[in-house]
Amino acid sequence: MSEASNPTPYDCPIGAGIYHSIATSFGDENVVVSPVLLEATLSLLFLGSDGATAEELQKLLRLKQRFPSNAKMANFYAAELANITADADTFLQLQSRLMLGCESGVADDFQKIAQTYFHATAECVDLEQTEKLRRHINEQILASVGGGSWKDIHVADGSAAKTLLLLAATLQSKWFLPFSAYRTGLYEFHSGSSQVKSVPMLFDDDMFVKFAELRDLDARAIELPFEHAEELSMLLILPNQRGGLQELEKQLHDLDLGALQQRMQMEGVQVLLPKFSIDFECSLRQPLKQLGFAEIFAPSANFKHLHSSANLPIADVLHKLRINLNESGSGPELPKNATEYKPIVISNSSRQKFFRADHPFFFAIRSEKVTYLMGHVVEF
Repeated sequence: MSEASNPTPYDCPIGAGIYHSIATSFGDENVVVSPVLLEATLSLLFLGSDGATAEELQKLLRLKQRFPSNAKMANFYAAELANITADADTFLQLQSRLMLGCESGVADDFQKIAQTYFHATAECVDLEQTEKLRRHINEQILASVGGGSWKDIHVADGSAAKTLLLLAATLQSKWFLPFSAYRTGLYEFHSGSSQVKSVPMLFDDDMFVKFAELRDLDARAIELPFEHAEELSMLLILPNQRGGLQELEKQLHDLDLGALQQRMQMEGVQVLLPKFSIDFECSLRQPLKQLGFAEIFAPSANFKHLHSSANLPIADVLHKLRINLNESGSGPELPKNATEYKPIVISNSSRQKFFRADHPFFFAIRSEKVTYLMGHVVEF
């Protein structure tokens, strides 16, 4: 059966491509991005576009191959975004905002589609007043996803008529199998810069989870499930070599993570995982250009179905993600001093499976079809 007659809605390479571009550029920093939020927002832009701009978005997002109609595409993203925002125990606080540097209003039909299907809002904003724009982003947008501030905004180059995209999310989650705070302790983490630091680690000597030895990747993986109405889990992949993350991520670039998860089996595993907090922001303009997106940034960008001005090219796509991993899942917790933790003493057994993340590793938060978050931890 041909690809066109058997569409796979979740088979979109853009989100993974963006992640691997960011991971390479920020190889010595902790990183997290949201593939599905980016893909959904670009698909929404397609619905607001026309002409060569629409053709480019449709081609790069593989929309014709993946969906029989625009309605099916909108319904797919509506369902996946609802899945990750509606659960009481594990959810993403999301903001997808299209800020238009124009005085004319947003097309009513586009705004309705954006809010109903894509968890997004379009608004007219003065992009020339940088400080006012920064306050708007921090106080009105980021405050609704747990706070924080955007540090570096550059929009005012050339024409004032532009559109700025801001994609932000914070993970709030509960493990299906929470770690015991009593067992959390200090253990050495060997960072990508060859530094060694004792950091608080979650520890379970015999956790029953999905596990796999990935000999073809020279790595091992575990899957930690969340409390969630729909099956949702964190996939963690650890290179066997302390300096092996860069090579591992190269191999993961074109790998189907869903197929990899199918190779995993339930095992009793000794799990050692650092508590970590990531507050990551970046511009996606250059990574998108590297993947072939040119029309949306060009002066000729045609968004006639978005607003009456039509030619408001994308100035930038700002992305900000936050995750704070701890014993109960991800969310705020009272800080503790390192002196409050005792060193972890590990008992070795040749028969026991183990996953000891004491050096840089990759992670992804996924459902069966979609990758919501993707990142790596390399330093403390």
